[in-house]
Amino acid sequence: MMSRSPIAVAAWIAAAMMAPDSAHACACCTDVGQRHVATDKLDAYKRGEIGRLRFAPTAELVTGNAEPGDLKGLHATMSAYGLDVQRTADGITFEFRDRDRRAGTLSLAWPEMIAIFEVDPRQEKSPGGLGPRLYKEWSVTGRIAGTGIFEPGNGDGTRITLILQGGGNSCTSAEDFTEWTLVAAGPDAAYTFIGALLPPR
Repeated sequence: MMSRSPIAVAAWIAAAMMAPDSAHACACCTDVGQRHVATDKLDAYKRGEIGRLRFAPTAELVTGNAEPGDLKGLHATMSAYGLDVQRTADGITFEFRDRDRRAGTLSLAWPEMIAIFEVDPRQEKSPGGLGPRLYKEWSVTGRIAGTGIFEPGNGDGTRITLILQGGGNSCTSAEDFTEWTLVAAGPDAAYTFIGALLPPR
């Protein structure tokens, strides 16, 4: 018995050393059919991850079967735009410019809350040991503040929502998000921009 105890002790130490990594991995694991819909505080961690995002320098105005000029709340003549995004401690500003140099900004002050949506789309028939990849959205909404071509949409009842889209496991970071959508909706505006996100720094 005594000759075996050093082996047993070594095995116990090895298991103990592995436990934290194992626990972390399980915290990020997903389950088939998993679904999480919640409204959480927009805390320092979430703001920090949003701050790490890099927006591609182009954006598209979604028109569907309509013409850009038919959309409510902006003076638009085309659907393709250059984009520059600035973040501050108070919020985020999107500056759009078309090829005719017609420009405007849309600003969103950081709200207190963020909407979170995560779901197993059930597209993986045999997910690996860590579980299926979830589809994810983070959404923040606030009162619209537009300049330039967006001034017609300013109004007390109009809101702007930034939606970050992507996927991953149960632990969310900036690396999970690959696309964005910006929606203006209310009595004075109804339009949507979409674009891509580059790998974060």
